[in-house]
Amino acid sequence: MSQQQLFTLDEHDPRVIAAHNAEEQLLACYDLKARTRFVSLPRLGLRMRVTEIGSGEPVLIVPGNTGDAFPLIPLMAELRGWRIIAVNRPGGGMSDGMDHRTVGNLREFAVETLSTVLDAFELERVPVVAHSMGGHWSVWLALDRPKRVTALTLLGVPGNLISTGPPLPLRLLSVPGLNRLLFGLIMLAVNRQPPKTSTSTSAAMAACRYSFQRLPYYRLSTLSLMERTNRLRGARLEHTLTAEQLKRVQQPTMFLWGTNDPFGSSETGRHIAQLLPSSEFHAIQGAGHLPWLSNLAECGQFTRDFLASHADPAIDHHLSTQ
Repeated sequence: MSQQQLFTLDEHDPRVIAAHNAEEQLLACYDLKARTRFVSLPRLGLRMRVTEIGSGEPVLIVPGNTGDAFPLIPLMAELRGWRIIAVNRPGGGMSDGMDHRTVGNLREFAVETLSTVLDAFELERVPVVAHSMGGHWSVWLALDRPKRVTALTLLGVPGNLISTGPPLPLRLLSVPGLNRLLFGLIMLAVNRQPPKTSTSTSAAMAACRYSFQRLPYYRLSTLSLMERTNRLRGARLEHTLTAEQLKRVQQPTMFLWGTNDPFGSSETGRHIAQLLPSSEFHAIQGAGHLPWLSNLAECGQFTRDFLASHADPAIDHHLSTQ
């Protein structure tokens, strides 16, 4: 990605202000206070927004979709006592926008991005909680930088694994030209129904979705990611995690997989989990691709217990140079 292809948000843009305010309202609903930090990816000329919440042992949160961390705020509230470091992946979450088609090697980009965050926060090793595409990135990190990941909690189907793949609506968004038409129709519907003002958690979440979708470069970031990772027939094979790759994941891994996840059945999920040397699988009944939004208490308990059971007080999480 060249230094000239920069898509930096203007903090004074009304759309950016609206997204920031919506996120603050959602955090307030869960009595959370966040600290914001921007981490630079110098080689790519990108700034990435990282949200830090709480104190204690660190845990890295890697969101799915285009990279917005706000949908995971309810689960973050379940992790009190941990120092949450939530990455807003490039292209989402008020990080710089990006054209994913310009990245030479997507796997190297993912590993470099997450490693850069750990370096910026002076963290040697952390457990990771990740969703969807963020889970895919996190598995790549665990494979390529195994000493930096102590455990993986994977929410929903973590990207493209073996026979899993995106449902038809997302595959259509991978078709150049057609995807821009479809996205335009989606945004017409979104703009016609702005969320009503309310202090409820559901309304605050809806306001975030509305505001973040209206950010500059959101269309570019979203559609370029769809084009890069998927095709009309399904996931692109070059970005699909194979059975042999999954067998090499040595870190303890927990899958929280919705029984109604359109990316893959729970039977497929159980088979995938069995490939990993150290894993556990939990089917979240009636949940879809974002299982914590369907059953927050259950997902929160599973995540807390898993993090606690794999915490290692002997590990020095900070870089030796600190």
